[in-house]
Amino acid sequence: MTTEGLPVARVIVSGVRRDAVAAWLTARWPLLASTLLLALLVDLLLGGAVTTALDPAVRERMAALPHSPSDVSAALVLDRTGKITTVSTALLLAGSWAAWRERSWSALVMAGTTLFSMLAVLAVVKFGLARGLAVNGDPSLFVPGGQAFPSGHGAQAALGAALVAVLVARARGRRLRRSTALLAVLVPSAVMTSVSLYLGFHWMSDLAAGALTGVLAARAGLAVEARLARRRADRVRIGIPPLGAVTTPFDAREQAEERSVVLAGSPHVR
Repeated sequence: MTTEGLPVARVIVSGVRRDAVAAWLTARWPLLASTLLLALLVDLLLGGAVTTALDPAVRERMAALPHSPSDVSAALVLDRTGKITTVSTALLLAGSWAAWRERSWSALVMAGTTLFSMLAVLAVVKFGLARGLAVNGDPSLFVPGGQAFPSGHGAQAALGAALVAVLVARARGRRLRRSTALLAVLVPSAVMTSVSLYLGFHWMSDLAAGALTGVLAARAGLAVEARLARRRADRVRIGIPPLGAVTTPFDAREQAEERSVVLAGSPHVR
């Protein structure tokens, strides 16, 4: 469908432009997310405006809010959205369902491998930068005991939400809609960010970087799984046998030589 010859108002009403924007974002959001994550990291390393001005301002605003015991208790419950036990349990259930429906371990292996790989990367960055925790009021780097950037809870909440949405859609045999995927990631991430800021656990940039890391890790895990699936399909399509069944020319020559030796020693050979 083209928009040539159509008035601007009609194009907007018909949804052509909206669909074009959605398609553009779908194709380029990993690049945009990676760029934003890199920008946050550079700002942190150089002591930019986000680190020195925005983070403390947001922390002060959240600290000024009422913190009644009931509100804090409710926030601590919601904070479990990003805990490793919550995320790993959700991935195990969704991955097992998808694996059972697809008659393949691929979904479960992908979910576990992606989560483990992301945690390894987070550990390296956290302990390498050693950013001070928001509860201590020090956003500096290389602080003893600091491991605030990026937020592990934020990354785990975003990763878990993205992968669970995909795995549930696969288990149901349906295609995941863009709007559903967006809501599935935004809602848990927004809850995790709001709760962590309210409790003073993290700086704003920590949580933003964590959420970006989580969605990018989910994208990478799904892309790797899809690539491996295509390679397996190509091997089946062109008739390549399993690795253990492959006979090299050297094996064939050795087998022919062995048969010649046996035949030469046989009394029936003249």
